Amino acid sequence: MSTIREVAALAGVSLSTVSIVINGQAQARKITPATCEKVWDAVRELDYKPNIAARKLRLSADSESVTIALFWANDFRTTMLSRFLQGMQRQIIGDSSIELVVMTYLSGQLSHQRSLLDGRRFHAAIIANASEEDMAFLEQTELNFPVVLYNRESSRYPCVTVDEQQMGRIAAEELLKRGHRNICALTSSGNFAYMRQRDEGLFNAYQQAGYPIYADRIIQTDSSLSGGAAACRKALESRIPCSAIYCASDAIALGALRTLYDCKIRVPEQMSVISIGNGESSYAAYAMPALSNVYLPMETMAEKCLELARKAIDTHTITQGQTICLPTPFQLRESLGEAPHRQA
Repeated sequence: MSTIREVAALAGVSLSTVSIVINGQAQARKITPATCEKVWDAVRELDYKPNIAARKLRLSADSESVTIALFWANDFRTTMLSRFLQGMQRQIIGDSSIELVVMTYLSGQLSHQRSLLDGRRFHAAIIANASEEDMAFLEQTELNFPVVLYNRESSRYPCVTVDEQQMGRIAAEELLKRGHRNICALTSSGNFAYMRQRDEGLFNAYQQAGYPIYADRIIQTDSSLSGGAAACRKALESRIPCSAIYCASDAIALGALRTLYDCKIRVPEQMSVISIGNGESSYAAYAMPALSNVYLPMETMAEKCLELARKAIDTHTITQGQTICLPTPFQLRESLGEAPHRQA
C-alpha cells in the first residue's frame, strides 16, 4: 500500500503540502491549482488510500466510533426525509459505533457546503437529492473521504438507485391493461432529471401503445397536496375526456383525490388515480380511497447507502462506480380500477 511520503516524492512537494491538499484545505492555505493537480495525479498513479480511521474527524477522541453525514436538499423533499431516516435507523439500531449527522443544503448549492469541502467532521458522506449542478460539482471535485450517492448515477461514486424510466413504464402498463387509453398527467417541475425520466417512461409507453399523451393533457404543478389539488381541478375544468390521472408523486395524488372528492367524482368508478410512491406508505394506504402507486423503496435504499458507506470506512477504501439498483414494485389499492366503458 502506498504511503503519503511516496505521494509527496512523486509529486515533488512536501509532506505538509500533500496533507493540506488531500484534507481539502488547499484553497484556504493558498496552494496553487497546479500543485493540487500534481498531488492528485500522484494519488491516482500510486492508488493512495488515506487512512480514514486515523484522521481526527471528530471533536471526541473516541476512535471506535464513526461519523456519517447525510446531505439532504432543503426543498419539497424534506417531507421524505423521515422515510430515509427510518431506513438508516434499521441499520444503526443496536450499533452504537455509528453517529449520524444530517446536513441540509439548498438544491444546486452543494458546492457551498464548507463541511463537505473540508471533510474533517465525518468519515463518510451520503449525498441525497443532488441536482444536475450538484452532480457536476461532485464529478469535478476531489473529495478526501468516501461518498455514496442516493438515487443518482455516477461512474465516480458508489450509488444506490432505481430505474426511473421503468417506474413510469410500470404505471403505464397498469393503466393500459385496465383500458385507460386517455389519461391526464399531473407532473412536477422539470428541474430534476430523475422526475423527467419517470414521466418519459410513462409517455414513451403510451406512445408505443398507440395512445400518445399530448401536451394539453400534461399539467405542471408543485409536488405538494395543494399543487395536486389545483392541477386536478385544472384538468377537470379543461373538460378533456380522460378516465385516469397519473401523478408524479404521492403528494400530488393525495391532493388530486381531495379535488375529485369535492367535485363528487367517484374513484375509481369514474376516475382512476395512480402515482409514483415517494411519500409515506401509510398515507397512501390509508387515503380514501387507498392510493395505488409504483413504490420507491426509500427505506431499503437508505440501508444500502449506509452499508456502502460503512464498508468504505472499515476497509479504508474509496470505491468507484459500484451501483445497486433496486426494484420498484407496483402496489394495487382502491384508487385504480377498470376504465369506464372499456373497449373490447
